[in-house]
Amino acid sequence: MDTQTANVAKLYETEHTRLRSIVRRLIGNSTIAEDVVQQAFTNILARTEFETGVNFAYVRQAVRNLALNHLRDVRRRREAELTGVELDTIADGRPSPEMTVLYRSELRRLLQAVAELPARRRETFMLNKVEGLSYDEIAVRMGVSRNTVISQIVAAMLALDQRLAQS
Repeated sequence: MDTQTANVAKLYETEHTRLRSIVRRLIGNSTIAEDVVQQAFTNILARTEFETGVNFAYVRQAVRNLALNHLRDVRRRREAELTGVELDTIADGRPSPEMTVLYRSELRRLLQAVAELPARRRETFMLNKVEGLSYDEIAVRMGVSRNTVISQIVAAMLALDQRLAQS
């Protein structure tokens, strides 16, 4: 064992308890505090060369940095993780099979009612509600006034409302 390793080992023996106490105050867990102190000494020993002399202040700073890194990592994990309880309370955004059947049935009824509209009214309705054209765009395309477009869409909505209410 070389002198630097012997110095680090002696420092570990004499200051281990004090360093663990510092980390325990920061983290609040004595088991993790023990792990952090051991990791700091392992990191120091793993270095191939020591640019500075290894003393208590150097080791204390290394231990403190590892403790702060641990707290930051725990905070990040806590933000990213969902517990089992939270997973159970998240609603599935997809409709149930029963609702899918119901929606498809309603869509069929609506499409049938739209198909039964007079041709001009149906075209006006589809251009506005399906293709998303404005009243002015529909008026230009169909060669009619804006008021005619509005009245055709209103009439289509009333007819659809009545037809769907009957079924």
